[in-house]
Amino acid sequence: MSHHNLSNNAWAIPLVNFSLTEKAIDVWLIPLIQPENSYASLTDLLSSSEQERAARFKFDVHRRRFVVAHAALRSILARYLKTSPANLQFVDNVNGKPKLAAEHAESGARFNLSHSFDSALLAVTQSREIGIDVELVKEDYAFDEVAVRFFTPRELAAFRALPVHLQRQGFFKCWTSKEAFLKAKGTGLSGKLDEVEITLSGEQRVLIDASVPGWTLSELSPGNNYEAAVVIEGGSLPINCYRKGVNADELARRATDKA
Repeated sequence: MSHHNLSNNAWAIPLVNFSLTEKAIDVWLIPLIQPENSYASLTDLLSSSEQERAARFKFDVHRRRFVVAHAALRSILARYLKTSPANLQFVDNVNGKPKLAAEHAESGARFNLSHSFDSALLAVTQSREIGIDVELVKEDYAFDEVAVRFFTPRELAAFRALPVHLQRQGFFKCWTSKEAFLKAKGTGLSGKLDEVEITLSGEQRVLIDASVPGWTLSELSPGNNYEAAVVIEGGSLPINCYRKGVNADELARRATDKA
């Protein structure tokens, strides 16, 4: 288990040039609130089917979050693949996990996107399956009922053994870890949720560990009351934490124009 306990300011806006590698995981923190005048140009980055999906949202706030997250996914992946965001095509596996369509498959790019309220996280690596999950630690969420339903008896016992004031955070740490496994394996909600271990550090911090053969779990700290975890196929890899700047789409377009 790797612990990446990074404060919000550790997520740096990277240089324009970066490339896909088997030697690291790049995790991008994407703010989903963008300037009012940017939504039209972000919507233009989406495919017609993504635009149709966006149009089906009942509330503006949900539509905008979807548009920003998926425009960011396209602009970031396009920079790795040295192409334009509009060129990217995606297909879903049988359980709905998106991957790049055949024309970009030879790049070996693997990615996974998760969003919760005003933040999204995108994990990118090469040649290994990956899953990421982020959740806002909601104050009005009946986490105890969900734990009873989805946690294993061992997890439930460890969760209930936590000091009461740490149980809400403990729940979300455990939940994001289990979801990240599910997404990495691409088994969809039909898959069995892998068991994780919940412990308490000497500094009274909730720690999550997992011994799932063939997979590695890492904890992330996006800050602002969010919990997150990433799971990768195989052994542990270093994690680069990046923040997507508001101007990154413009940089991507410039980089592609020069290519």
